[in-house]
Amino acid sequence: MATKKERIGEARQRLKTARDQWHRAAVASWEPIEPAECISHSFYAFENAVTAAVLAVGLKTTTKHYEKEALASQLVAQGKLKTDVSERLNELNSVRKDVQYGEAGASLIEIDLEDLVAELDEFLSEVEHLVNESEGI
Repeated sequence: MATKKERIGEARQRLKTARDQWHRAAVASWEPIEPAECISHSFYAFENAVTAAVLAVGLKTTTKHYEKEALASQLVAQGKLKTDVSERLNELNSVRKDVQYGEAGASLIEIDLEDLVAELDEFLSEVEHLVNESEGI
C-alpha cells in the first residue's frame, strides 16, 4: 500500500497529465477545429482527473473505464467532489470509440467543444482543490 505522500505525488502527476491533455483539447477546439482530437484528449483528461481524485482520497484505482465512471459517482456521493462526471465519461468514451472506428456521426456534432473544454477546466480545478486539501495545503 502506498503512503499518503506517494499517493499525493501520483495524484499530482495524474493531474499534470490531465492539464496537458486539457491544453491539447483546447487547441483542438479552436479553428481549424479538430473534433476527434478534442474529444479524445478531453476523455483522457477527465479519466486522469478522476484517477487523481481517487488517489488523493485513498481509494483503489482502476484501469477500466466503467469502474472510473462508478468511482466518479462515488466521489460525489461521499462529498469529496461536487461535479459528477460519470455520464460525461460514458458519453466521451462512446464518441471516442466511434471516431476511432470511423463511425463518427451525430453524437460528435452534438458536443459543443468549447463548452466541453470549459467544463473540463472547471473539473480539473475542482480536483486540484481536492488534492491540495488531501495534502493539507
